[in-house]
Amino acid sequence: MEMNVLRLEPGEVRTLLRFAPGKGYPRHKHPAGEEVFVISGVYSDNGVDYPEGSYIYYPSNSDHAPISETGCTILVISPEVPVHI
Repeated sequence: MEMNVLRLEPGEVRTLLRFAPGKGYPRHKHPAGEEVFVISGVYSDNGVDYPEGSYIYYPSNSDHAPISETGCTILVISPEVPVHI
């Protein structure tokens, strides 16, 4: 997993995440929600595959366990600092 923080300000966090094939994160929750845009590859979460160009909105207090079997790059937009930074 590679991470590049693009913007880190109170209430506004933007990160690029690159998943190596077969990698992901354990199930976790985002109290303030999260948005994901798939830049390349296929991002999978909660049994759904999202190809390049997909946009996913996770509402407040939703949980997920993202993975990418083939590898992918995503843009993550969140109002909170991810615990993995």
